[in-house]
Order: sequence, then C-alpha cells, then structure tokens
Amino acid sequence: MSKWILLLSICVASLGTTVGEAEAPLRIGDRRQVFIDGRLIKESRDIELVVHRPQKTGEIVIKCEYPWEERLGQYHSVLKDGNIYHMWYTVYGKADSNAVPVRSIAYARSNDGIHWEKPKLGLVEVYGTRENNIVLGHGFAGIKGTTHGCMVFLDPHAPTGQRFRLVSNPPEFGKYLHLFSSPDGIHWKLSHRDVMKFRSERHHLDSQNVIFWDDRINKYVAYVRRNLRPGGSQGRSVARAESTDLSHFADVEDCAVVLGFDDKDPTNYDPIQKGRIQVVDFYTNGTIEYPWAQDAYYMFPSEYFHYGTFLKDFRKGQPVNAGSLDVRFAASRDGIIWKRYDRRAFVDLGMEGEWDSRSIYMAYGVVPGVSENEMFMYYYGSNTLHGWDRDDQHRERNKRILRRVGGAPETEVHGISRLVIRRDGFVSIKADYTGGEFLTPVLSFKGDELALNVNTSAVGQLQVEILDEHKKPIPGYTLEDCDQIYTANEINRIVKWNRKSKVGELAGKLIRLHFVMRDVDLYAFQFRGSSP
Repeated sequence: MSKWILLLSICVASLGTTVGEAEAPLRIGDRRQVFIDGRLIKESRDIELVVHRPQKTGEIVIKCEYPWEERLGQYHSVLKDGNIYHMWYTVYGKADSNAVPVRSIAYARSNDGIHWEKPKLGLVEVYGTRENNIVLGHGFAGIKGTTHGCMVFLDPHAPTGQRFRLVSNPPEFGKYLHLFSSPDGIHWKLSHRDVMKFRSERHHLDSQNVIFWDDRINKYVAYVRRNLRPGGSQGRSVARAESTDLSHFADVEDCAVVLGFDDKDPTNYDPIQKGRIQVVDFYTNGTIEYPWAQDAYYMFPSEYFHYGTFLKDFRKGQPVNAGSLDVRFAASRDGIIWKRYDRRAFVDLGMEGEWDSRSIYMAYGVVPGVSENEMFMYYYGSNTLHGWDRDDQHRERNKRILRRVGGAPETEVHGISRLVIRRDGFVSIKADYTGGEFLTPVLSFKGDELALNVNTSAVGQLQVEILDEHKKPIPGYTLEDCDQIYTANEINRIVKWNRKSKVGELAGKLIRLHFVMRDVDLYAFQFRGSSP
C-alpha cells in the first residue's frame, strides 16, 4: 500500500503522573485497539503516526449500461450483510417529457465484492421494461419523480421488516431529510418523514447525509451538510446531531459543526470583495463508526475546490458552481473531535486523461474483503467537474471556459471503482530505521494472549514488555523474555515470551505495555482468548 507520513509530535513523557497520584486505567477488555492519536501513548521516543492510503484496483465495478443509468450520480452506499455485498447507487436516466433527467437509486449485489450483478428485479417499469434494478424512484417506493441522496445503514434496533434504512430527500416529499426502510434492501417504504429540518431558505441538504446507530453512546447520530456561507462560498461543512430515536434530530442550524474550513485551508484574493475568500469546502462526509475496534471513527469527506474563486472569466456573468473534488481523511475517538492530520488527499485524482481525473466521491461504507487481511472501499470517479454543465443562462460560455482550462471533457465518463486497504490499516505507529519505542498508559484487559497487527517487512524488529502500573517490568514478561518479532506482516501476530503466549494470569490487573520497535508499522493490538 502507498502511504504518507504525518509529522505529528507524540512525545508525551512530560505527562507522567506525580508521586502518589493514581492514574485511572483504560479498560480495554478484549477490544481491538487502533492508533488515532496519543490516547494509547503515555511516553514515547522517535515514533510517529503514519496515515496509509488505500490501493486503487483500477477496476470499474459499476459502469453505465442501460437507459436508466445514462450517467451516475455522486452518492452511493455499500455494506456487507452475511455473505452478500450490497450496493445502492444513484443513476440519471433519459430525460422525461419535461426534458428533466430522472434521478433514481439502483441496486447491485456481489458474492465477493469484486464482481457485481445488476439483478432484474421487476419492481417498476422504466423505459418500456420491468427488467431493471431500480429500487427507489420512477414511481417505486412512492416516489413519482426524482430522488436525491443515497446512504444505507443496518439498524440494530429497527422493528421487524425495517432493518435496512436509507437516507434520502426526494424533492416531492419536501426539502427535508427522510428515511426509507426495508426488510431486504430492495423493497423500500417511506417510514420517517422530516427527520432533519432547517429554517433558513438559503440552506439545503443535497448531499450524502449520514445517519447510523452509534454503539459507543447508544444513540443515533447524524452527520449532515451545513452551509456556513462565508463570502464567495456556500461554505459546505459537516455538522453532527444525536437522537435517541429516528423521529427527529435537531434542526441543521442547531447542529455543531465538526468539520469545516479553517485558517490552514487555502484561500484566494478576491478583488471584488477586496479580501481573501474560501477556496474549498466539504461536500460529503462518509463518516463511519469503525466496527472492529474500540472508540474509532473515520471520515472520508470529498473536498471541493471551487474554480469560480480564481477563474476571472466566470465573474463576467452569473457565478458558476464548478470545480474538482477528491477524498480526504479524518479520524476521531468520539465522533466529535476530528484530526485531519496533514490534510493530503486520501484518494487522489487519476492522471490526466484517465476516467477519474476530475472528481472523486467516496461511496459510503467500509466492508470486509475476501480475506481477513483486507477491507474494501468504493469510490465514484469521473472526468467531469462538479457543476461543469450547470447554470442554464451561461451554460455554453461556462463549458467553453472550463474546456480551455481542462475542466470539461468532450466525452463524459463515470464509474464506481474498488479500493483495497489493510484491515485496521488507516493509521499506524511507525518507528523508523534507527528505532523507537513507546509506553502505554495503565491498562486493564481480559484475554489470554496478545495479538498485533504489524508489518516488519524484512529488516524490522519488535518486542513487547509488560510492566506493572508503576512501570516496573513483570518477571517473565520483560524485554529479555520477549521473543523477537521479525519478518512478519500479519493481522494477528501472537506475542510470545520465552516461547509462551499465555498472559491470562495478568488479566484484570493494572499493567502497561512497552513496545520497542525498529523499522516497523504497528496498526493495532488486542488481548483475546479466554481468561482463567
């Protein structure tokens, strides 16, 4: 996997407790522990956090083939339920009698996440045939017109027949956010109207808004678009809300912004406003609660670079809402406070001339791969800019401008592609070639062995020492006792001391872990197995 390094100081030796002061333990039980911040690092030397980028496979797993999918929209959702991968993807069909392209939601499924089938569901007749895979729109599920937004989640607290939830805002139901429910992800009915509203006439929710059940706080959470509207921009940001049920969240204007433009983001001088204006904002968020570790949330926002902020030709007429997008990365322990690291692209645009060279949006969802070593993600890509063909009054002029700067293709290409990333592989603790080490805070665990998600490659080495709460090495678990870990690239490498892996005698006691590493990426650790 390719990667980039976050130069983040996490040397926290100065944070040690004072004499006689008790340190509250982190009770990790047998939950997986991933590295997002300094929570698991009490003291350290010569280590850093590294954010790893997923591998592009180059596959276009969903492409435009039928009249109801002349082109793809930007909002798509993927999940795995049992042995089946499910995908819901937004499509634009041929124009209706009012010359308006019909936007609907189609469905695909897969046994391996690689090869996808578009089943002939027969739910509704479109363009003269019932042999199609439409599951929302064109008259089905009560939607006569077009749809907007597509995010699907499994609700562990749903009543019978509603375990699949779909977040959307079809215009005919009003401008607010609604929920559709289904027993199987195919047969949908409107179940919750107006679950999120807004008061301002200048606001709208045309994005991929996210709702899911948060296991950590035992509430539903929503991550939605909120327009802050600074000068020269809509100021798209990500706002968050909580609710004990799905009836209604707080109004958008009352939701706290958790990701937005700040003084580290780019600006451009605008001679009309005689000041620097915002150049980027965040279109979608893709927020997930990572299900395979304790207290881990990840966000994959599409960052939108506005051409209209610096292309002077646009200012001669009505402003155009056009620009390029790629996917960025952020992580959080609580879903509220987010780290954006060094803010580089998580999924880069393709090379000039490639199909994904202008726009990338992450499809919602992170799913297990075919093997336990990997996870799959999916993204929508295109050689078109956001909004390049909008603005009826000046459309042809805007197309000419954008073609001149390489932003409007003669032939549009849209597709959904697969990404591959290591299990737990978003962030690692990295010790470089000369070595490094870190000490955890006081921990309390349950289990009988310690497993590491680790990559030493050929030359790297790692040892783990177990200490008591007062930083005194425990006999039998010292560095000298620990068998060297080398030539290891494993998701669950078992640590051994004197060739023995059992640590159950320490379960429930207050301990610390001391990791000593050289040329190693450590992604996660977990105590597992039965305690005595």
